[in-house]
Amino acid sequence: MKILILTDKISKRLSSVSEAVVYAALEKHIDCEPLDLSDLMIDPIRTSSPEYVKKISEHIKEEMAEAVLCTSPYSMKLMSAVRTQEHNFVYCCGIVSDYFGSPVLPCADLDCYFAAHDDIKKALIKRGIPEGKIFVTGVPVKRSFRERIGKMAARNYLVIPRSKRVYLLMSDGLSGDYIIRLCEELKKSEQHDYLVYIPTVRYSEIKDKLMKYSVKDPHIRVITYTQKLNLYIESADVMLLKPDAVTSTEAAVSGVPMVHLFQGKGTQGMSGDFFASHEMAVIADSIRDAADKAKRFIEEKAMAARVIQMQYRNICSNAADRIVDIISREYRNWKAECSQS
Repeated sequence: MKILILTDKISKRLSSVSEAVVYAALEKHIDCEPLDLSDLMIDPIRTSSPEYVKKISEHIKEEMAEAVLCTSPYSMKLMSAVRTQEHNFVYCCGIVSDYFGSPVLPCADLDCYFAAHDDIKKALIKRGIPEGKIFVTGVPVKRSFRERIGKMAARNYLVIPRSKRVYLLMSDGLSGDYIIRLCEELKKSEQHDYLVYIPTVRYSEIKDKLMKYSVKDPHIRVITYTQKLNLYIESADVMLLKPDAVTSTEAAVSGVPMVHLFQGKGTQGMSGDFFASHEMAVIADSIRDAADKAKRFIEEKAMAARVIQMQYRNICSNAADRIVDIISREYRNWKAECSQS
């Protein structure tokens, strides 16, 4: 069997999801290949372009793909158009890699959908997607995040002192000024020995600004490049981040308390609300509140333990494996039905 994954290499969220599924498929000896749709994500108007639809349909036939897995609402709409306009009846499914259920999804007519949680399944049903097409699998994350080695072992590997309090501050979506103000707030209130690790893009203004700031603040460690983000997450006592669906899932799979930073009314805000409503994270109302809540997770062990317990209860760690197994099973059923009709 061959699965073609429609993804976007520019988007960290979509590329992480697709990579997790690719590895899960290969481990099961299933051919799985990603197809980058970066230009489509940048210009979603092209979704309805007959020329683009035909091009994608021809690519699917050339690759002899038996199933197509979509990782975004736009790619789901694209595949609906491929099936309608090009009469390409390849088996098609989609990953709903968020925690609110995109309102765009009912516009796509796929064979099945993979939802992050039972609550998301209910939301999709309300939006008109048949219940029988929805499977609750969780959001796929790379295997490294769920193959945990323990906090102290992670610290030993990264040469992080065992005795220090460790904050992991994700810079994605934050400004350099905001990060520095948050670090200043921690410095004013934290009375114990601590470190703040901040992963950044290697070449960026934020990295340069934080590197200059770290000279003045000995508690700051700027991570400019790492393939071991999973170990930094596991070594942390608490993680501060904007409520990104995939990164939050990676942290939850790793069993780390989270403080979600400022959020608007968009998709990140809805993901943050979901994690907070299920007690898997707390939302900070301000920079001072973020520092206070992060400290509380370290000082109040029962509070941290409750959050980790709820993460374990609500987040599926083997979503990629589940998705590959379901695609294999449902494809066989679909093919048998097509041969009879």
